[in-house]
Amino acid sequence: MYTSVSVSNLTKLYRHYHGPRALLKGLVLGRPPQTLIRALEDVSFEIRQGESFGVVGDNGAGKSTLLKILTGTAVPNQGEVRVEGNVAALLELGVGFHLDFTGRENIYFTGAVMGLAREEVREREEEIIAFSELEEFIDQPVKTYSSGMYVRLGFAVATGFDFAVLIIDEALAVGDQRFQKKCTDRILGFKKEGKTILFCSHNLYQVRTLCGRALWLHRGRPMAIGPASEVVEAYNAFTREAPPPTSTSHRPGQTSPTQVCWVERVELTGEDGRPQDQFRSGDTLCLRIVGRFTNAFIGVPALGLSIVRNDEVVVYTTSTSMDGFELRHLSDGCFTATAVFEHCPLLSGRYHFHLYATDQAYLQSYDILEKAACFTISDSGPDVGLVRLPHTWRW
Repeated sequence: MYTSVSVSNLTKLYRHYHGPRALLKGLVLGRPPQTLIRALEDVSFEIRQGESFGVVGDNGAGKSTLLKILTGTAVPNQGEVRVEGNVAALLELGVGFHLDFTGRENIYFTGAVMGLAREEVREREEEIIAFSELEEFIDQPVKTYSSGMYVRLGFAVATGFDFAVLIIDEALAVGDQRFQKKCTDRILGFKKEGKTILFCSHNLYQVRTLCGRALWLHRGRPMAIGPASEVVEAYNAFTREAPPPTSTSHRPGQTSPTQVCWVERVELTGEDGRPQDQFRSGDTLCLRIVGRFTNAFIGVPALGLSIVRNDEVVVYTTSTSMDGFELRHLSDGCFTATAVFEHCPLLSGRYHFHLYATDQAYLQSYDILEKAACFTISDSGPDVGLVRLPHTWRW
C-alpha cells in the first residue's frame, strides 16, 4: 500500500499590512510587511492509499490553509507536499462556477479545469445531473439557482469524476436532510472503494466515525496525530482547559487555628492499590482519603465527594452520610475511608475529585479540597457523552 499524501515540514506565512496605504508603500518601496502571520508551522504527516484521515482544530488553526495547499490553490513558504493521483476537493462548493453559464455548461467547464477531455465529461454528465436532482433546471444559468440548488450541483460535480484523493472541508451539510444522507452515503461508498479521503470538520463525531487517524492543529502547529478517537479526545480535553493530572494530594494540616476538621491526604489508585491517574472506561477507581479532627469537633464527621469533568460539569456527587457509611476512626483524631468505583462507566475525558469534610447532615462544610485528585479516562469505543449507561434494545 503506497503513500497517497505526503506532507513534510510544511510552513505557510501570510503577509499582513495595516491598511491599504501600508500595502502600497510595501509594494512600491519594497518594505517588509508589518506583520507575518504563521498559518502553518512545521506540519508533517503521511496518508496511506485507501486511508480516511481527519483534521480537527479551532477556527484559525490552519486547517483550510492546509487543504488549499494540498489542492494546489495555495503555495507553501517552506516544506514539501506530494499527492499521488488526481484530487477532488469539496472546499467551498460551487466555487469556480460561472454564474452566466448553465448548470450543464458548468459541468463541462469544471471538467476542463480538472484537465478532462470533453468525451470524459460527457460519459459522466447524466450521472452528475441525476445525482444533483436538477434535471429541470440544468439548462438554466446558475445565477438563477437557489443556494441549495447551487451547492447540490457543486457536490455532484466535485464527486462526479474519477479521482484518487478526496478532500472534504465541512461539506457534508448540503441541502435538506434527505440530500445530506445521500451525500454521506456517497462519501461512505468512496471509503469502501478504497479511495483516500482527507476530512476536515468541526463535527467531531463524524471525524471519529469516518476516520481511522486524525491530525489536531492549533495555531498552525500540529498538537497530536494518531488514532482519530484519541486525537478527538485530546482536542476535547484541551478545549475544556484541563488541570494537570495528579493522583495524590497532600495537605500540611489545619489551614487556620479554629479549624476543627480537615482532609489531610488523598490518593487515587487502581484496583491493585497502586497510585494511578490513567484509566480505561470500565476500570475500578479507588479514592483513599485520610483526615483529622480535633477534640473541639462534636460528633463524627462525614465526607462528601464530587466527580467533576475538567470543564466543571459535575458528573456525580455523594457522601458517606448519604450512603449510610461511618468513617473509620483511628488514633489521635485521624479518620480514613476509601471510595471504590467499580467498573467506572465514565467515557473519555479528564476529571477530578472535589472533597468536602462536613457534619452528618451534610449542612456545614468544615473543609473543602478542590481538584483533590485528577485523572484521565480513555475509551476507544463509539459511545459519546459523559458515561456509558447499561441499556438494552427491545422490539
